[in-house]
Amino acid sequence: MTNHKSPESELAWQLADYRAHQVEAPARCVSHPDSSEGELMSDDEIDELIKDSIATLRILADHRSERFESVLAAFKADLAYLATLGRISDDDYNELTHPDNLQF
Repeated sequence: MTNHKSPESELAWQLADYRAHQVEAPARCVSHPDSSEGELMSDDEIDELIKDSIATLRILADHRSERFESVLAAFKADLAYLATLGRISDDDYNELTHPDNLQF
């Protein structure tokens, strides 16, 4: 699997990471402390995450929000992490992060 360089994704966090950041961990990470959210998500949850993230980015772009760049960076980091896990293909990663597809 290709090593996609990007800031760390919160989907890579394990229980200890949530605790270190003083953020409430998802229940499944509490039940599986050595697994990350990205490892535990179902395929349907990954599809929903992608759809919701794209919708959010479109809204932020429409409103010319200052948050657009940080949300975009987080989205790319999540996709990179999912690709390194093999949860999405390299082709999907490349298509979803291609600059032409991120012009909202």
